[in-house]
Amino acid sequence: MSVDIAPYIGKLSEIFMASDELYYKSQEHYRCTSSEGKKEPFSCTGCQDNCCTTVFYHYTLIEYFYLAQGLSLIDDQEMAEAIAERSQAYCMETAKNPYKTDSLRIMCPLNFDGNCVVYKNRPMICRVHGVPSSLNQTGKPTQYWDGCKRFRQLHTEFPLVIDRTPIYTQIALLEGQLRKEMVFFQRYKKTIAEMVIDFIKDEPFLSSTPAPPSCHGSCGK
Repeated sequence: MSVDIAPYIGKLSEIFMASDELYYKSQEHYRCTSSEGKKEPFSCTGCQDNCCTTVFYHYTLIEYFYLAQGLSLIDDQEMAEAIAERSQAYCMETAKNPYKTDSLRIMCPLNFDGNCVVYKNRPMICRVHGVPSSLNQTGKPTQYWDGCKRFRQLHTEFPLVIDRTPIYTQIALLEGQLRKEMVFFQRYKKTIAEMVIDFIKDEPFLSSTPAPPSCHGSCGK
């Protein structure tokens, strides 16, 4: 059965825009003194502990499709080939260290010269990582994150905390609707590198219409 992904992509885009606004407000709140002595919003500029080297896992199909949309817009064949090679190398490295991914530091295959080449289509964790946040899941203690290493070096008090709960709740509802329509109920847990490999296997790399990801080893049932 063919599923029209466009409405889901549109709704996720709206959720991401709202989460971005929360992040911008947090940046404004936690202003820092620049090398010129000016108060500026918190940013990653000058950070030596790049979060793009952290191995993050992503758990939703809808984020895969959103990322795939960004990949489909890449029209530089040389960059596309480099992304493919980097993703293969990334997957090989994590496969060699399956129980040590928390301590692994590998640059994301989509980071070129410090910039994400699909920045608009990056997953949720890439959008909220860095500043204080919380998540309240039913039946579990509330989780708190004090921000990234750079943030903690600059701030010791966290009066403003982004509540991830309503954001993830909306994504979960959207994910549930998509999975039901696709009749896809397998576990999904993949790095961006694995998502890139799925996209390459399921579609020509420069295709404008991403296909559903097949289960290439890392999907559980």
